[in-house]
Amino acid sequence: MRKDLIKVPEKGTYKWQLFKQWTDEFRHTHADHVAYIALHLAGVLDPCRTKFDKLMQHHRQQLRDSSKVQRHSRAIERLQNTMSAAALSYESSFHRH
Repeated sequence: MRKDLIKVPEKGTYKWQLFKQWTDEFRHTHADHVAYIALHLAGVLDPCRTKFDKLMQHHRQQLRDSSKVQRHSRAIERLQNTMSAAALSYESSFHRH
């Protein structure tokens, strides 16, 4: 699997300061809306969504192999606890209203 890097704002810029502030807030609160704001401010929401979806699809496909179920289940659980997952969860609940 190829590892695509997601670029965040350049360190020291105003956008980077905002991104850092909101990511620190997410680490303390684990709030979906905070993750959404941080990724949106950094301009990386779409690349994060794409990468998250690809990784989830990969791990779900691997669940079919009974010898790899535990490993890929743990990977899915870790992915669901990331900022990307939190932001996408917020975005999907926001669109439903």
